[in-house]
Amino acid sequence: MVALNSRIPGILFCGIAWALGPEAYGEGVTVEDVENSAGLGLGQKVAVIGEEKKVRTATVNIQEIFRSYHKVAHAEGEINIERARVQKEQNQQAVKLRAMDQVLRELECSLQGLNNSDVRRQDLEREKGVRFHERERWKRQRAVALKASHADINRRMVARMEVLLEEIRGLVRLEAERMGFDLVFDIEGTGSSQVPFLLFARDAHDITPRIIKKLAESAPQGAQR
Repeated sequence: MVALNSRIPGILFCGIAWALGPEAYGEGVTVEDVENSAGLGLGQKVAVIGEEKKVRTATVNIQEIFRSYHKVAHAEGEINIERARVQKEQNQQAVKLRAMDQVLRELECSLQGLNNSDVRRQDLEREKGVRFHERERWKRQRAVALKASHADINRRMVARMEVLLEEIRGLVRLEAERMGFDLVFDIEGTGSSQVPFLLFARDAHDITPRIIKKLAESAPQGAQR
């Protein structure tokens, strides 16, 4: 009985092996079969992931949009008015400077007409010195004020243009999201080497005309250009 019981597992295994055929021993199944089977499953998974992760790309020309934006033209006009005002003040100060120079020349001519012993000479030399220092002090003050005025105009211009640029960026983001794009590249954007970030994009859609049209819709009557 003990001998019979010890032979039962072997008999069952042989019976199962006979019923299943060579595959029960691994016969007829090659390494290539296993690899192909695994590779097929992996390839199908990658294909599905690739379809799910396909990225939609668009391009835009921010510089072109910026130049066409009606608010930019309006801001530039106001800045130019400010620059013209500063230039007008500078011209007026130049007239005053020429008048001061004329007074100094007249004093110099008067001194040249007097001999060294003339009692008026000392008073004229003193007046000439006072007027000369007054002219130099006023000239320095005007130079500092002029530089500060131009710096202030430039600062305000940069601040206003940055606000308008952010408006454009915001509209680009909004329209890109509405159109279902995942990435938007500025085709004129450059790095420190002045080389564009984007050199090529397959099947990328240019949304520049759409953004220009959207911005133009907000322009007041007669402001389109």
